[in-house]
Amino acid sequence: MPYLVIEHLEEISEWLLLEYKHVAEWWGDKLIFTNVKPEEREVLAKIGSVITESITRLPFDRSKVIVLDLQAEEELKPEDIEEDTIIVVGGILGDAIPRGRTKKFITSKMEGVKVRHIGSVQYSIDGASIVAKLIAEGKRLEEIEYEDNPTIKLDEFSEITLHYAVPKLNGKLLLTPGLIELQKKELGYYDEDEGEDLGDLFTFE
Repeated sequence: MPYLVIEHLEEISEWLLLEYKHVAEWWGDKLIFTNVKPEEREVLAKIGSVITESITRLPFDRSKVIVLDLQAEEELKPEDIEEDTIIVVGGILGDAIPRGRTKKFITSKMEGVKVRHIGSVQYSIDGASIVAKLIAEGKRLEEIEYEDNPTIKLDEFSEITLHYAVPKLNGKLLLTPGLIELQKKELGYYDEDEGEDLGDLFTFE
């Protein structure tokens, strides 16, 4: 199975850790974090392998490296991926309007690597990692379902819109586990008796 490298580019937050843990559920011991500060090492080492150096400076065989970049010209295909392939995802919490940070911080600094996109939509870190895993397992990009900017009900009266695409499996959103609870906490309330069974709408895996 290929490796999944997350080039860590954000300050650690609850939201970021939820996404990272979700990636680990899909990639297991093949998950590696790079560009990790010494003070962040202990936290991230509980989720995956940790390397202090940036992926852009590590002496990997760059012919085996694939950077996922929204601005890439070619899409990621199963035949791009071999057992020793290293797939790189930017550890970036996306903006509503993408700013090309993967290209700025990773792609532009890694001559000789393959650069691929996974569609025209912007995914979260865990979403992109899940799509990459599904493609590594043989699915083609056009076979992978997703919902762009999904609206999530928090309770009978409140909802939030996620400004990125979320992959789907068997018709259900692969939403970041714990995300709804985190949003409720950040909005200052937690409804313990949810009027709707969110498990009917989302798959948490």
